[in-house]
Amino acid sequence: MLSTREFAKKHDALVLTDFNDCSMNVQLTPEDEPLLMQDKEDDEDKQKKTEMAKKLAIASAPATKVLFLDGIRGLAAMLVISKHTGEYMDDIDFGKIAVDVFFVLSSFLLTWIFMKKSFRMLNQGAGIRTWVFALADYFSRRFFRVYPLFATICVTLWFMDDEVKLRYFLITKPETYSLFKTLTFDVQSRYFVFWTLPLEIAYYFIIPVFVLGTLLLRKFWWVPFIPAYFWVVIEGCNEMRTDHQEMRIHLPTFVAGSMAAVLYFKLDTWIKANNFYYRFIHKLILRTIEYLALAVFLSLAFVGLFFIWVHENPVKQTEGAPFVSVLMTIVLVCEMLLPSPLSLMLEWSFLRYWGKISFSAYLLQGLVIYNGRVTSQPNYYCRLFSRYGLICMLATASYHLIEHPSQLLAQRITKALNEQEAKGSGGLTVLLGKWANPLRVLADGWIAVQKARASGECI
Repeated sequence: MLSTREFAKKHDALVLTDFNDCSMNVQLTPEDEPLLMQDKEDDEDKQKKTEMAKKLAIASAPATKVLFLDGIRGLAAMLVISKHTGEYMDDIDFGKIAVDVFFVLSSFLLTWIFMKKSFRMLNQGAGIRTWVFALADYFSRRFFRVYPLFATICVTLWFMDDEVKLRYFLITKPETYSLFKTLTFDVQSRYFVFWTLPLEIAYYFIIPVFVLGTLLLRKFWWVPFIPAYFWVVIEGCNEMRTDHQEMRIHLPTFVAGSMAAVLYFKLDTWIKANNFYYRFIHKLILRTIEYLALAVFLSLAFVGLFFIWVHENPVKQTEGAPFVSVLMTIVLVCEMLLPSPLSLMLEWSFLRYWGKISFSAYLLQGLVIYNGRVTSQPNYYCRLFSRYGLICMLATASYHLIEHPSQLLAQRITKALNEQEAKGSGGLTVLLGKWANPLRVLADGWIAVQKARASGECI
């Protein structure tokens, strides 16, 4: 027999067990399902917002300096000098290929940097005022990067004798030299290597339109890239590109660099946002694509190699520069995504230093290459070391006297623009004072005159 207390405990235990069993079989009512679905949707929205914020942070990070690109620029500058001497590897036209490399590097870097900044501004909902300041900063940087040294050379040429103009800058009619036409890039006044500058400057105006158009397409950014790449390849394979041509002929080269910058921006953002890890198969595919492109690039540059060892060139050859822009961009994007020993080689400090002074070396090379004392040396190696050594010293002096101060001035202008954009004051307001708003000054002056007249009448 169970006592009353024991019976009560046993009864409570049975009731609790039955309750637990029943609780395991409870069915959700239809009214509860929308609540759970709503919670699930909220979680998905939070996850999407988190992923978007992560992508925004990655894409908006400042563009880091890529060292091997300076090495490529330095190597290209040395190849241009080699071509203009007419003495080193004269059977291969490295000069035209090097100019295409300059065009690709310029469009790639500027598009990449401007796209990172524009992506951040679009996602932050920047107003028109912010965009105006951003564009002003962009164009001021480009102006002070290129124009001061060019203008200095043009003014110096203006004071030189006609014989000097003809010898060092190949001005066939020096007596007709016009400073204004040269400074404004008149078609007939693009002497020696000056012809590349108006092309680059013209493309500076296309880059913002290209970037903003790509970003505004959002998910469908890739759609216009398909016909654009088709156009670039067709034009590159069939059009003859050489020096002193109009912008239309060289536009596909610039566009190839810009499209490669967009592809790298998209791939790099996705890889970092998803914590993508390169496995062996991924590395194998990437390196295969890169080295195939590099093999074709070298074969075109040296007019042979794999076109002799493996298969002849299926594309007809023109008298101008070979079509290497797309191949160049493939190698660039692959090295940016996953550096290899190739980029380490190009990071050699010697090549990077030549890349640093490449613009000065490019514009001033004629003063050394066509100098009579240098060319009259009987020994080949004396001429070789004299030319490259003197160009290096001259370009170094030009960089520190003109280029670097111009870049510092551009940085100060950027700082002033940023302060004015952030605070609504400073910059031109500090410089012009109350005349920053001339209409207001005139209105205040008119009111003061009217008050003076009124007081005179009262007297």
